[in-house]
Amino acid sequence: MNETAARHPNRFLADLTQAMRSTAETARQATIDQCQADAKAYTEKLHARTDDEAASLRKAAEADVSAIRDWSKAEMERIRVETEQRISRRRELLEQELQEYNSAIELEIERVQSRVSAFEGEVANFFEQLSQEADPTVFASMAAQMPDSPSFEEAERGSLAPDLRARREQIMRASPEASASPQTGPGAEDAAPASSQAAVAKAAAVESTQVVVVGLVSVASIATSSASSAVCPA
Repeated sequence: MNETAARHPNRFLADLTQAMRSTAETARQATIDQCQADAKAYTEKLHARTDDEAASLRKAAEADVSAIRDWSKAEMERIRVETEQRISRRRELLEQELQEYNSAIELEIERVQSRVSAFEGEVANFFEQLSQEADPTVFASMAAQMPDSPSFEEAERGSLAPDLRARREQIMRASPEASASPQTGPGAEDAAPASSQAAVAKAAAVESTQVVVVGLVSVASIATSSASSAVCPA
């Protein structure tokens, strides 16, 4: 009786332990299956959201690319217009420079002719006085005082071309600064052309005024020099 009673609880406990192990194994597998199912559902959700967000990013990128292209076209047009305007201004400046230079050359030629006429008159007066002298000693002394021919050198009046070149470089260098700095980047194509055209027109007016004023001053200074030389020849 004692031996049989002792074996029955052990058998019961063994069966109970086996049943618990089986239940635990089933629970473990169910937990793993549930975790995998949750992970799969979450992954699918991530893929779906990634596709939507990627499509949104592509759409935004395409919009930016389109805006950049529009901005590039506007910038190229602005640069083309500004290039043509600056070339036109430079050619107008060349015409003004040539007119000023030719006027200065004509004044210089008149100054030379005036000096030649004055020297011829001085020589004629000298020889008239010399021809009236009969004393050889006095004649020789007077002959030694014969007027010297005036020299005609570029250094006397200075070269006008470097002055014109320096003023031209100053005007052309100030021209981009006078123009409004164009906006850069997409979205600036609407504002850039109007401001650029207004600034270019203003810069052209300033350049024309500067050239005319400088030309008048140069011609006036050369005319003054010619008048002084005609009165007091060398």
